[in-house]
Amino acid sequence: MNSQNWAEKDIERGISFLAEHEDEAKNETILTAGENTTILLPVGLPVYGANITGIFMLAPLLLFIVILVLFPARILWSTHGLSSFTMVLSFCFLLLIWGLVKVIQLMLKNRDLFPRCYFVTLSDTGMAMHFTRLHFPFHAPRLAVTWDEIQSVQRNTTLFLPALFFGFPWVNTLEVICPGGKKILIPFRLPKDTSNAVTKKIEQLIRQRIQK
Repeated sequence: MNSQNWAEKDIERGISFLAEHEDEAKNETILTAGENTTILLPVGLPVYGANITGIFMLAPLLLFIVILVLFPARILWSTHGLSSFTMVLSFCFLLLIWGLVKVIQLMLKNRDLFPRCYFVTLSDTGMAMHFTRLHFPFHAPRLAVTWDEIQSVQRNTTLFLPALFFGFPWVNTLEVICPGGKKILIPFRLPKDTSNAVTKKIEQLIRQRIQK
């Protein structure tokens, strides 16, 4: 079977499953989607797709945040120093930014506007990674590899660009090393105890399939 075809089918199966099982996807990192396909979700991270309505609703909020950041910076630059007025004004802008971030976080919980469509799949044929360059700017965001091509599995931390907006740009990852030095990255953000247990379970799932 063509590698592109099986990977695309696994991703499509995963997207369809997640659309019908939102309650399970909220807190679970590992989900079984049927036909021996496992979904590895980036739990704890802002990783969602966006339909056209979601984009139009989100864009003005992001633009407003940029304005709120640049405007006080311009004032501080022109006054060449801090004063009571500039400090109060900057605090008000920070408060507004905090409020807008909270609004965005609430919007991102709406699966009709921002569906789950980025994750890693495990199937009988191999692993498929489905993200975008925005998520991993220094890695290939979409990659598929068969089980016999995997060279090693290791733990690491990686820059995950959307998380910068929430103050934690570096996230824990499992890296599956592929031919040519390419990597399938499995990111997540969980409490330390939970993170260790989930990482160990994912490693076991991968190694079990490699050994078959």
